[in-house]
Formats: sequence, structure tokens, C-alpha cells
Amino acid sequence: MAVVFQAVGALATTISSQTCAVVAPTCQSDDILICCIINKVLAVAISAPDATWTQIYQADGDCTTAADDHRAAIFWKRAAQSDSGATFNFTKVSGTDLFAGVISAWRGCVGWGTPVDLTAVGATVTVGANDNVAFPAFDPTTGETQVLFVAFYGNDNTTFNAAMSADVNPDCTNRWDLETNSGNDCTIACTSGQSDGQNIASRTWASASTTDAGSTGVVFALVPPARTPFNNHLFVRTRGGISSNIG
Repeated sequence: MAVVFQAVGALATTISSQTCAVVAPTCQSDDILICCIINKVLAVAISAPDATWTQIYQADGDCTTAADDHRAAIFWKRAAQSDSGATFNFTKVSGTDLFAGVISAWRGCVGWGTPVDLTAVGATVTVGANDNVAFPAFDPTTGETQVLFVAFYGNDNTTFNAAMSADVNPDCTNRWDLETNSGNDCTIACTSGQSDGQNIASRTWASASTTDAGSTGVVFALVPPARTPFNNHLFVRTRGGISSNIG
């Protein structure tokens, strides 16, 4: 069983509120929802709606061009059936700078505990204006993972390339490239692929943007259930503790 991308919702934006109402895409119970959210100002904390959301990453991107400054955050949640198409209100402590977020759904993750690989999330802030978003090397702890590369870009009018640099293991597929022209612009984009657990060298992802900008590139992985061989059959451990024969 592999972790697979299911869907992504619309990019939610506001420049007049400290609440960004982000709508989840269609999903099923136990899908993993990932919210990627950006605030176009430094040092203003972003908070999830409630304790069902867990923070994966949050940090400032202090760029050379002040208009590119941003704070990027990523949170995850295990979906309930009622979360399909639901609205989640992410908040910040102050300000009316551009606040934007998007939720995606991923299926096939481990059904208990954290679905995020134990290797620490990696991030690279590119402070100067550049087409490329940079990502650090990443070595997944789990043998088979879905590795996500999320780009937070300090401007809009982006068209991210189909391939990254050194785009093998994982060979990534673009999942979304969403931008806004509200206020001081931004883009949130994601590409991902299946990894066999080997070390992934640092990469760049070119945006071919109309206006180059500073950015933050975040990389992490989602893990599937453990697969256990037994008497020439393959079993998957389920959350309820029952193993099911899948081969």
C-alpha cells in the first residue's frame, strides 16, 4: 500500500481579517489533511483551529525584498467523514497582511499515531529574488514514503516546472500551483513522489515566474502502514489491530 495524493481545495485568501477560512477538498475518514498556509509578514504566529491539527512546520522567511517577507506554516489532521468539504478557520495573532492557505488530502497513510516520517522536516529559505525554490537534502527514516516538496513563494504569476532538478527517487508530480493577486501576492505550490527510503539530495524547483521572489521550500514525508511478511503472505497492520491478508 502506498500513500497517494487525492485532492486539493481552493486557495483561501484574506487581506482584511486575522482568520483565513480554508475549505477542505472531498475526502474520506482517515485521509490525512495537510494545510499549507502563508502570512505575508514576519514574526506573526499562525494557529490551527483546534487540537485535532498538528503543526509540521512554522517559520519566517526574511527576504531581501521586504515585499517578499512571509511566515510559512504546515499542519496535518486525520480526517473524519464530516471533514469532507468542511471549512477550517486558521488564525494569526495580529495584522491585515495577505493571509492565504490551502488544504490537500492524502490517502493510504498509517492509520494510527503520526503519519509524518520521523526524519525532521527540512526547509530552505531563499532570501533573494529567484525563479528557483530550493529544498535541503532529506533522508526518510521509513523505507517507502510519499515525499512532499512545498513551495511558499513571495509573489504570484508562477508556472512551476513539471520536473525538479535531479527528479528521481522520488520522481515527482505537480499536485498544485495556486496563487493570488490579492494584496501583496503569493503562491503555494506542491510536488510529490514515492521514495524507496534512500537519501534525497538537495533540489531546486523552477517557477518560471513573471516576477522573481524570495521563497521557502519545505520537504517532509508521509508514511504508509507497516507491511509484515508471514508464511509467504503479506499483512498490513490496521488501526484496530487486525491484520488483513493482501497477498
